[in-house]
Amino acid sequence: MGHVLPFDSVVSRPIPVRGYGSATATFDSVSDPETNFTLFSAKGESGAGNGILLRVRPNEDVGMAIEEVCREHGIESAHIYGIGSINEPVFEDGHRVACIATEIAIENGSLENTADGLRASVDAAVVDTEGVIYHGRLARGDNPVGVTFELVIIEKRGS
Repeated sequence: MGHVLPFDSVVSRPIPVRGYGSATATFDSVSDPETNFTLFSAKGESGAGNGILLRVRPNEDVGMAIEEVCREHGIESAHIYGIGSINEPVFEDGHRVACIATEIAIENGSLENTADGLRASVDAAVVDTEGVIYHGRLARGDNPVGVTFELVIIEKRGS
């Protein structure tokens, strides 16, 4: 896992791809003075669609940031997609990945309105600096972003 460089990457065989797009918003690569890195940042206009592009900044908990933004936008149920980094990720089973330079890909993410309010469930693959890959559900409130986390949140709408 890690960064995919689109102009240097080759897919070894045909694969099906499904994606979401926006006519009015994008992730743009910009210089970030807080981290001193060039990072993706959501840019563009809000539209009438059912999605949110979100960049979570350092030291914010990923799941709680998702819940807060969805609450602000009136979203009660959603699919969550994203990649980023977390300082020493913690899974719901209590396992902690003792590495501050991780890369994370959301394998299955969702937001639901529960009796306790909005709750994000984020099943993720985490790779540490040694190349070891871990899988699990991220613990709520214990997963601060390292450098950045880019998310696409797609509201589930009734048929």
